[in-house]
Amino acid sequence: YSLRKLKTGTASVAVALTVLGAGFANQTEVKAEGVRASDTTTNSEKISKLYDENSKLIEERADLLDKLEEKEDKLDNVERH
Repeated sequence: YSLRKLKTGTASVAVALTVLGAGFANQTEVKAEGVRASDTTTNSEKISKLYDENSKLIEERADLLDKLEEKEDKLDNVERH
């Protein structure tokens, strides 16, 4: 949108807000909150549960792949005869 289309007062306010807004944005500070011990414990427990679940899924996948291979072998034997 062109500043030429705005009235003089409106354009000057827009320019001022742009300049001041940029200055305020540079001065903004953000601080992180401290991590509580209970949060850390909870996260550790969650991670442990996820590792256990992942291990079970890996074993289950291996079993399913073995079954699939057996079925494919049986199918090959049937097709040969």
